Amino acid sequence: MKNRLLGIHMIVQNEEHHLPRCLDSLKHISTECFITDTGSSDRTPEIARTYGATVLHACWQDDFAHARNISLPLASTEWVLCLDADEYVTQGLEELLNFLPKVHKSISRLRITIENRYGEGVEESVIFQPVRLFRAHQGYRYKGRIHEQLVRSGPSELVQEEAGDMDKSETFTGEEHMLIETEPLAPLCLVHDGYLASTISKKHKPRRNLKLIERELADEPAQPFHLYNLGVTYCQLGQIEQAIEVFRESLHLTELLAPYRPTLVRDYAKTLVGSEHYDEAHAILALERQRYPSYADLHLLYGETLEQQGLEERAYQSYARATDCWERTNRVGQSDGGSMLDASYVTEAGSNSYRAYTAMARLAQKRGFLNESAHLYGLALNSMFTYAPAWAGLADVLQQSGETDENIAETLLSRSSGIGELDQGDLIRGKMPHSYAMTNEDHLLQVIYVLTGCGAYEQALKMLDTDARTARIHVVDRIHWMLCANRVSEALQLAEEHWSMGCVNEVNLLAEHRMDWALACWTNGLPLSEAFLATTLPQEKNVWKVMDRLLNQLTKEPRSMKLASHEQKLMQWGPHSEMVAEKVVRQAIKTGQLTLAEQLHELRAMMMCDHWGTAITLRREFASLLYRQGYTMVAANILIQCMTESELDAEGLFWLGETLYAKGHNDQALSLFEQALEREPDMWQARAGVAVCYMRLAMEAIQQELVRSPSSGVLAAQYTALEQRLRTTEGIPWRTLFHAKERRNQLASGTNFPMHDREG
Repeated sequence: MKNRLLGIHMIVQNEEHHLPRCLDSLKHISTECFITDTGSSDRTPEIARTYGATVLHACWQDDFAHARNISLPLASTEWVLCLDADEYVTQGLEELLNFLPKVHKSISRLRITIENRYGEGVEESVIFQPVRLFRAHQGYRYKGRIHEQLVRSGPSELVQEEAGDMDKSETFTGEEHMLIETEPLAPLCLVHDGYLASTISKKHKPRRNLKLIERELADEPAQPFHLYNLGVTYCQLGQIEQAIEVFRESLHLTELLAPYRPTLVRDYAKTLVGSEHYDEAHAILALERQRYPSYADLHLLYGETLEQQGLEERAYQSYARATDCWERTNRVGQSDGGSMLDASYVTEAGSNSYRAYTAMARLAQKRGFLNESAHLYGLALNSMFTYAPAWAGLADVLQQSGETDENIAETLLSRSSGIGELDQGDLIRGKMPHSYAMTNEDHLLQVIYVLTGCGAYEQALKMLDTDARTARIHVVDRIHWMLCANRVSEALQLAEEHWSMGCVNEVNLLAEHRMDWALACWTNGLPLSEAFLATTLPQEKNVWKVMDRLLNQLTKEPRSMKLASHEQKLMQWGPHSEMVAEKVVRQAIKTGQLTLAEQLHELRAMMMCDHWGTAITLRREFASLLYRQGYTMVAANILIQCMTESELDAEGLFWLGETLYAKGHNDQALSLFEQALEREPDMWQARAGVAVCYMRLAMEAIQQELVRSPSSGVLAAQYTALEQRLRTTEGIPWRTLFHAKERRNQLASGTNFPMHDREG
């Protein structure tokens, strides 16, 4: 017998892939279910009926509200729950059935918690709490072609109650911080994944939405809610400047108490930050975060804006305010009766916890406070154990602190203790619910991948060799890590064993894996095997054969230009061949096989010797690849050689200047940064380099004067002012950022350097 407490109402069209999952999450309760089908051409109606749903058929009229309203008069239950097919219940259904009979009769609407996933990662989601539950036959209906709003018919007028799923209720609005009471929060949690990046990239939904929003704006020109939704749709279509323009107009027209206003501010600011409009983002967030002091996302975005402007201390404070938001909401949300008012915003998961802690840790690490940084990364992991940036950051700061790779591994493994299940409060704070706690095997595998991410390949391989639980690590990863650890014989043996036996079809072997196999052969001084050549794509087979022969002959007759001439008669070295060769050089550098990378680079130069200037260009490119992987001194030597033979491009000049600046040679670095600007006036990194060099030189001059005139207050004041400006300019992310993996490579002084793991 179906319960008369709760009924499910849905509208669908061609949802045969999503609908079973949604209805499966509800089937253990017997409840009334109305599904309005707006013209499916697949098996959606048949699937709905197999679950006992009543299927209503309606013509699609480009109006979501019209479709939703069809089933509402048919409800025989006390409460109506509106769902979409790409949503499903994750927890709280049984609790909801116990909760509803206790709701006071004066309350006719309830909020639920929805995790809206926008990416495949656990943390890639937005948490919001719209009204989806309301009492049947109380005058409620939907209004609006798209982003339909729940409204209620009164005796004499229509009173708008809710901005549908776009409602973003706040605890404070206006400068007076007036409290706004919101609907109670029911204990039901859903996941929605209909707007994953993979879905959005197809542009079907955004184009449909654009059409409907434009019709709404034709009926109500300059209506701010429609303008806001137009901006969201422009973002989904990749039209960022148009989005910024309509967000700006919508914010100008939107009333302070509009329920969607906080999220309009958030989305507008997020778009500005993402498109590097930092000045405008700063102006908006400086004001709006005061209006909504418990909105963590605004503090997080403000911190990011300040950080990009070089104001690191203020950025750190803003990130810290984001972590305070949950506690502040708790304090404000308690009424005299002891009930919790819903004071939540639409918020990105972890904005008030692990994202903010990770941002604080990153700044602390940059400023040299390594112990504080490690502690903050730990707080982030306490909030979200699977948050990859916090894992990578913790390993990075431990390596920077001088810890051995063995100690790093032990520290990371110790983080796996004390993982528990999460409750609804965890979800609101930005933690993920339901079955995200990992098994011990998952912990171990995550630690291994984090170790390889920070360049501790030897330590990771030791763990692989001694623990049977690592069998899930794919053989291609093992081969790559062996190459990076310079265990080339083992890499070759494993590659030949794995691929010679079962992977002869080229579709099963990715280009990166094929390159690792080739590198394993060559680093062992062996030609490519027949098994390898059998896996190559037909259009690439000749390229691999030529590179193989040339490398073999280069070892016998170094730098012989006759070799390339002979090979060019055998094949046409075109763009595709060059692309393959370039990727192989890049992979050799990535795995630390620099001697082989240099030989492959010479090979490319030989094959392209007919192109004027190619040798210099390729050497600059080779230096660029080395520099980005952290081989700064090797790259600098090559760039200096290029500079003596020909003009260096702006990028090369900048990198040389950056290398000299890191060694304290400010005057020489200044000259190189200025030369880079002469070649590329819009190179802002070089402009920042010029500024910091001038400030440091000026501070050196003032220091010399202070030695002669130590009592000069004017000089001391000038020095202090310059010091503050230098701190701000240095805070701007103008320098090349190197992490643990690249820092290990900075000690390399020559191309014979093998990338061994540090032992301590």
